[in-house]
Amino acid sequence: MKTATMPTTTKTPSTRGEASTTTKPASRRLRAISTSTTSKTEVPPASAAVVAIGNELLAGKVRDENLIFLARELRALGVELRVALVVPDEFEAIGEALHYARARAEVVITCGGVGPTHDDLTLAAVAQAFDRPLEPIPSLLEAIDRHYGARANDEIRSMALAPAGVELIQPVPFFLPVFKLDQVHVFPGDPAALRLLFNGWKGALSREPYHSARIKLDLDEGEVAPLLTALADAHPGVEVGSYPRFDSGRTWKVLVTIDAKDLDAVNAAASALADRIQAEFGQQAILDRAGPGSTEV
Repeated sequence: MKTATMPTTTKTPSTRGEASTTTKPASRRLRAISTSTTSKTEVPPASAAVVAIGNELLAGKVRDENLIFLARELRALGVELRVALVVPDEFEAIGEALHYARARAEVVITCGGVGPTHDDLTLAAVAQAFDRPLEPIPSLLEAIDRHYGARANDEIRSMALAPAGVELIQPVPFFLPVFKLDQVHVFPGDPAALRLLFNGWKGALSREPYHSARIKLDLDEGEVAPLLTALADAHPGVEVGSYPRFDSGRTWKVLVTIDAKDLDAVNAAASALADRIQAEFGQQAILDRAGPGSTEV
């Protein structure tokens, strides 16, 4: 049986691991992220940002599955997704994305870059962005050794290095936790692992849900555009969207969605739009009307 010891190799931003201590020119140095010192409540966040990390995503080598999953899950939870970024496995890119996302959302979810290879830089980049050292977490090292057994090597054990002061959230039995530092939550990039952890943790995000009405039309988007403009002006409390289809097998020409957390506002706007469409184009222009409650497009 192997003894749980940390690797002795020193890692730098040129490989993977510990945040660099080399002083950068002031013009290129990333400012450290300040953590909040105000008292925190248990109120779930109203807004979120997602930062997907990986050269393979930007190169098109791997189809991203995490962003669409998180967007749908957050919407179902009543959390507004304000920002979605895809960045390479680079310290500066990850740090800049964190600054941008934190300024625009109450909770930031990162996915990717927590594995054992040279380009898994996320935790080291988070440490650098928060001006924290990387340090070994013994309980995490033990979990990694249990998971990998005799296969564990120095690179695998380096996954137990995390920013000082990080909180480990373990919503389900799994060898990796969710790493939390202030509002940043670091998830693995593997879709199955991310879904496992997120589904176990997402209850902490639940808020009043969104309601959605959906109307499929046998009209071109340009034909209905004036009605949608008038609807948005008359019902400012709802979000109005229109999505045309141009494929040969389409059964409708444009899908109109009306969303809000106020159920009565959604129903009122949907009824108003349906009435206007019938008056101008006839009942046959409305092919299907559903919701609130439907989430499938």
